[in-house]
This record gives sequence, structure tokens and C-alpha cells, in this order.
Amino acid sequence: MTRRPHFKKNRRAISQIMGSLFMLAIVVPMGTVVVTKGLNEVGEISNRLSSSITYQNEGVREDIVFEHIRFEPAGNQMTISLRNTGTVDLTITKVTMVKTDTQDLIINNNTMAVDAQPNVGTNILLSGNLQFSQRWDDPNYVNSKYEISILTSKGNFFGTVARPFNT
Repeated sequence: MTRRPHFKKNRRAISQIMGSLFMLAIVVPMGTVVVTKGLNEVGEISNRLSSSITYQNEGVREDIVFEHIRFEPAGNQMTISLRNTGTVDLTITKVTMVKTDTQDLIINNNTMAVDAQPNVGTNILLSGNLQFSQRWDDPNYVNSKYEISILTSKGNFFGTVARPFNT
């Protein structure tokens, strides 16, 4: 009797094939979810950046010209005439006026009526009663300079210096 030599054959077991299929069945859906979520996030970031750039570009196109500042000599009222010379509509959010020699805050946005959403090329009048009982022709106020500042909703700042009866 002759014996045949017994050779071991390289065979894969069923469990290895099933394990690979099982791993593939888990990895593919998870990879699809990760790729889809990543693409959505990239799209959102792109949209945010483009809207931010548009907002900043509109802010650069804002411009205000102070046309006239009138101090009412017989009282404590004043009127500021502005013109929107920019290429976009703007909204004035804050108006302040500081007496430069004493740094007193004379006007804050709470003390002046601001009806300020001037369209391109239109004038706007800011007027109101100031928060002091003296008149503009009082010696404490008549010889001083006043820094008038305007802030828009896009963060632009415009300012000028004025004197009573000399503007």
C-alpha cells in the first residue's frame, strides 16, 4: 500500500468571506453618510462666506455728506442735513455729538429723533431737542467746537466738526 502524500491546500473558510462582506456592508453606508455630511457642510460654509462678502461690499459703498448743520440761536435745537451719496441704501443707527473742549456728550441717539433710512441720492434731516436748558447763544456753548458722529448699520462711521453760527 502506497500512501499518497497529504498536501495542505490554501482554502479560505466561509467565515472569512462572510466577515469581509459584513465589514463591507458596514463601511459603505457609514462612508456615504460621512461624505454626504461633509459636502453639506462645505456648501453651508461657502454660502456664509459669499453672503459675508456681499455684506462687506455693500458697507464699502455707503457714503454720507454733511450738507448743513443748523444751531437754533433762540433755543437748544439743532438740525443736521445729510445726503446719502453712496450707491446703496443705508440705515443710521447712532448719532452722537461731543463738545470737544470739555468732552461733554451732548447728543446721544436717545436724545435725537432719527428717522434715518435714506435711499441713494436722498436727503435726511436729523433734528431734536438737546438735553440742556441753555441756548446755543450762551457763552458756554457758542464758542466751542462740536464733533458730530454718525454710525450706520453696516459699521461705517462718518463724522464732522461744527461750530454754532459758523457752519
